Amino acid sequence: MFCKAAIESVRALPFGPGEDCVFVANDWHSALIPLIIKDVYQPRGQFKNAKVAYCIHNIAFQGRFWPESFKDMALPESTLSKLGFIDGYSKVFDEKNPLDDDEKPSDSWSGPFNKLNWMKAGILAADKVLTVSPNYAAEIGSGPDKGVELDSIIRMAGGAEGIVNGMDVTEWNPKTDKYVPVKYDRSSVFEGKAAAKAALQAEAGLPVDPSAPVFGYIGRLEEQKGVDILLAALPKIKNAQVVILGTGKAKYEQLVKSMSSKNPNFKGVVKFSAPMAHQITAGADFILVPSRCAPACGCS
Repeated sequence: MFCKAAIESVRALPFGPGEDCVFVANDWHSALIPLIIKDVYQPRGQFKNAKVAYCIHNIAFQGRFWPESFKDMALPESTLSKLGFIDGYSKVFDEKNPLDDDEKPSDSWSGPFNKLNWMKAGILAADKVLTVSPNYAAEIGSGPDKGVELDSIIRMAGGAEGIVNGMDVTEWNPKTDKYVPVKYDRSSVFEGKAAAKAALQAEAGLPVDPSAPVFGYIGRLEEQKGVDILLAALPKIKNAQVVILGTGKAKYEQLVKSMSSKNPNFKGVVKFSAPMAHQITAGADFILVPSRCAPACGCS
């Protein structure tokens, strides 16, 4: 319904561009847009000149579902060839039931299992496949490990083109940032950075100490982002402070909370917080990016 509504909106809304337009679909949530355009609308003579670019931010999240869900999708049988997928997992994983990095199909499972894969369909139906960097574009087509079993589909589609993700220099400008208590620019960076650092320390519940280097991490709490490496290293960090902001796997959320309660120089904020993200970026001395691979949505 979401994908169909997105397509219809370009005709229904007064400011919509009409049928001759380019759709940009992102991740598995909107992966059916290119499929519906190509297999439903265009055979009817609608959206004949429309094009769809499909952007993959993180190939690990693909939208895999049991085949029984197809009857609720109101799609023609012809789409099954693009949606059809086989994996070795006896269940469907989602944000509430994630697949751990060390969890693999075991001999005791009776697979293979037929699934539907929305991302696979989006890749095959799109006019252009994009991703967040040239390096990640190469990674996801290199093999089943980095491509999470869609590497051959990426190659079949002609590969992905990487466009480097970036930061909105207006929203994140410390001279005008509404979340930075003391504004600064290149002419006042020393005084402004010191004030932003003190504000960050106070907001996070750290001792306000200008001599203590502050390390900041903003991102998901999962292995792909290297959080396990980061948390294992924290006990070895001396005479410094660390602020972690993010949500993710329950075991890492619990570990961050536990470590935060035991170490006065480590604070974890286990939630989404735009103000804190801006304060960490403006006030931290160092930004930590321990990712194992390239999908980083934004500079941090």
